[in-house]
Amino acid sequence: MISKPIGILFLHGYTGGRYELEPLFDYLKSRYDFEYEFPVYPGHGTILDLKASTGDQWYAEALDAYHALKQRVDRVHIIGFSMGGVFASHIAQHEPVEKLVLIAPAFEHIKLSQLNRLNLTPRHFSEHMKMKLYQKIKKRIKDIPFRAYQEFKTIVETKKDGVEHIPSRTLIIHGKLDLLVPYESSVELAKKIPDATLDLIEDAPHLFAFIDRNQLELNIAAERFLFKE
Repeated sequence: MISKPIGILFLHGYTGGRYELEPLFDYLKSRYDFEYEFPVYPGHGTILDLKASTGDQWYAEALDAYHALKQRVDRVHIIGFSMGGVFASHIAQHEPVEKLVLIAPAFEHIKLSQLNRLNLTPRHFSEHMKMKLYQKIKKRIKDIPFRAYQEFKTIVETKKDGVEHIPSRTLIIHGKLDLLVPYESSVELAKKIPDATLDLIEDAPHLFAFIDRNQLELNIAAERFLFKE
């Protein structure tokens, strides 16, 4: 009997799209044969239209993609970035998932009043300026209605509990320069998931999955975990 290939479900973040994980997808696909699903949540993608879509619809899109993939393969891995990491964790509690890669999973979010928790130095802020992160997101901010932000907070609160019941082998990767999701939340997450490994990247921001300077480190870590361990 010919075995089916493995499948990888790629789940992007809030207000994002496939581009957030495409560098990692391209890297893995150039080296390995696997089936995949790469959904884009309603209202997301390169052009945002978040006025009508809901958090439940975003999660449903992710879950539907999981079921579509599971029909074609014997084993499923999930790679989830930010909000997609929360979705991946919730799916793994209820469906068969062999391995999870959670990239800066958004189990918490940082308010401006909490930046002091990060103990950032002037060098940290200068590094952000060099990476021009604000330029990458400022055009999208105007397309995010307040209701959509409330949907984000609600769906994360709904899906973030129960991680202690995840049976999957899990790799959590988080940058210590993250100004959106505190890396300490991933430190705590790694303690709760029974079979979790934490990899903290010293100079990586939240969006490091598609920033050149950090892509290679992420690519190699994910490759080693998914295909060589």
